[in-house]
Amino acid sequence: MKGIYCVLMCFLGGLFIFFCNESKKTSTLVQPEKWWKVHPRPVYAKLDKVGTFQDWFDVYKLIEGTYAIYEPNQFEEAICYLVIGQERAVLIDTGTGIGNLKKVVSGLTKLPVSVVLTHEHYDHVAAAYRFKNIAMFDNADALNVLKAGRVNASLQKYLKNDYLWKPLPKGFDPKTWIIPSMEPTTLLHDGDMIDLGGRKLEVIYTPGHSPGSICLLDRENRILFTGDHFFPGPLYAHAPDVNIADYMESNKKLAHRIDEYDYLCSGHNDPWVKSEVILRVGKAFADIFAGKGKFSQDNGLRRYYFDGFDILIRTDMINGVAPPTKSPTI
Repeated sequence: MKGIYCVLMCFLGGLFIFFCNESKKTSTLVQPEKWWKVHPRPVYAKLDKVGTFQDWFDVYKLIEGTYAIYEPNQFEEAICYLVIGQERAVLIDTGTGIGNLKKVVSGLTKLPVSVVLTHEHYDHVAAAYRFKNIAMFDNADALNVLKAGRVNASLQKYLKNDYLWKPLPKGFDPKTWIIPSMEPTTLLHDGDMIDLGGRKLEVIYTPGHSPGSICLLDRENRILFTGDHFFPGPLYAHAPDVNIADYMESNKKLAHRIDEYDYLCSGHNDPWVKSEVILRVGKAFADIFAGKGKFSQDNGLRRYYFDGFDILIRTDMINGVAPPTKSPTI
């Protein structure tokens, strides 16, 4: 009888923990309630929409040979970019893996397509496995994340608690959703040139948001593809893999080259942002560490509000201390 009682107590305890975890939601500073109220974002009315694919992706032509592939139905609002040259094309990032991204890309170009990942986070690498050639920055931490992949259980939270505001696409099974282990076929380094034939992209190493973060500069067309270094929304400076000093140093690096690009193609929300905002990002971080700026606070997290973007940062990162020392590799 005692054994049955112990089993019952363990079962009930496990059930309690399960429901507690299920009910736990992301802070509203990170994920505002009914975040989809911002839709449709005004910028998209000004862009050339070329199609809606699979009831999941919206595709916009930015300039000739450059397409933004947007996932508006899930909280990340991930954006990938297809950049087409004369001889081949690259897909910059691969989104959440929820829809069939390769099918979309195949409808936009018949040229050979390889993937370039701006960094290692799930919502940028998830569909990379669908492509034969994958390039990523040569950073051990980033490569280990890509190699580890993600099991189904670790991805379920991105489909729950208001992460979705529209139905999942046909053919997608949440129960089998994984990110398989991957290894790049090409390792990138700072200053590398990716030649597409008549069009080149320069690799700029910009760690901070994550250890392996890069931006890609299309100097001829005056576009900077920023990944998650910048997007018009809450910049993530609070996560465990963030290095604030590197983030600030990387922003200085981009600010010093601002005369080489006019627009930012960011990893989320808005694919066409004027470049001057990079200068204001640097000032925003400086203001935070100087004790300035308006913010909301929730359970050790602060969201600072600026013009065109916000910054999410932990209180323990800024309470009267200077940013940590930058990485020696930057």
